[in-house]
Amino acid sequence: MGAPHAPYPSDVPYATAADPYAAVPLLVGLPAPALADFDRLAAHGTFRRRTPVFVEGEEGDCVFVVLSGKVKVTRPDPDGKDVLFAMVGPGQLLGELCVFDGGTRHSTATAVRDTDVCWVAAAAMRGWLGRHPEASLRMMRLLATRIRGINDRLEDVTGVDVATRVARALVEQASRFGRRTPLGPRFSLDLSQDELARHVRASRERVNQVLMDFSRRGWVLREGGEWIVLDPSGLTRRARYRPETAARRPAIVPSGPRRATGLKRSWAAPSD
Repeated sequence: MGAPHAPYPSDVPYATAADPYAAVPLLVGLPAPALADFDRLAAHGTFRRRTPVFVEGEEGDCVFVVLSGKVKVTRPDPDGKDVLFAMVGPGQLLGELCVFDGGTRHSTATAVRDTDVCWVAAAAMRGWLGRHPEASLRMMRLLATRIRGINDRLEDVTGVDVATRVARALVEQASRFGRRTPLGPRFSLDLSQDELARHVRASRERVNQVLMDFSRRGWVLREGGEWIVLDPSGLTRRARYRPETAARRPAIVPSGPRRATGLKRSWAAPSD
């Protein structure tokens, strides 16, 4: 079985890698026979940056597990421009609905970095879930979490102002993809100015105004094409999560005391 868009073969056999599934909630901690059964069914490879993993309208014939890297999931707006639906990172599933409905892809997934994945044919995945009830329960929990996340994103789109939507986008990416540094979590949005604006349903100019304001307040710093969250607590407060949903929302883990001496706060718009 091959992936819909053939990835570049991995240079290192995953079977010899140290626990490639350690960060995968569906798999971590499952009994050894279930893991061995999954590994027997899975193929592995790498999608290079800007390579499509799958395209909207294609047959959904397999489910992917992202092992490393980052994938953006998009759908076109009425003008045909891509709107970001989700960023998928290590440990997350991609295209899993085809396991249950056998339908076509409802979105397009594109690697925004070199991304290592494994994938299993939809029919084989259904058989694996049937043989391993604990894995089936985990899959149901993951789907329930996904549905809750969709409900939260509806609130982000319709129920809050632009600055709050931008803050939430930054908090989500920093919490999931940030690297710890002495100044704070550092991450790349992997979005152009226009993509970020469409993601938060605002004009490019308005988003740039918000980012400049966040920088002036000392919450974020733009440096070398990446973002650094200088004040995780301040940025998270500006995200204004409701108490009823805060527990399941992203949270930024501080990197420890920040060295303030000689820190120059600057800002520049995301590059195209």
